[in-house]
Amino acid sequence: MQWQKQRSPPKPIHQHSNLPNPRLMSFAQTDFYKILGVNDKAELAVIKAAYKALIMIYHPDRYSGDKTKAVNKTKAINEAYAVLIDPDKRKKYDAGRLLKGNTADKSGNVSNLIDELKRTLEESEVILKILNEPD
Repeated sequence: MQWQKQRSPPKPIHQHSNLPNPRLMSFAQTDFYKILGVNDKAELAVIKAAYKALIMIYHPDRYSGDKTKAVNKTKAINEAYAVLIDPDKRKKYDAGRLLKGNTADKSGNVSNLIDELKRTLEESEVILKILNEPD
């Protein structure tokens, strides 16, 4: 009988490639930008300021309303901040949002986005023709 060396289990696929972490992809169902009340293009300083302001409002020791609501809100705020303030986590989270289709308009209609991109392309072509015309 031969002694077989035990192999460690393979790493998850997201650790081998640029695919988003499945854990962060599940977060994509939760809109961290909405929780903090910032735009998805917000800079780190804006995210940090929004975080501080919301924590001051919803901290369980300061919140005058329901303490369980304050605790849950604070957990959500902290989770959103932890992902959005870290550039690598934010990049993976944004990739997960793209895969889930959360970047479409509010009605979830992607065709409007495609039409808008087509119009932009047509306008760009017109501008290029104008710029390339001899004077």
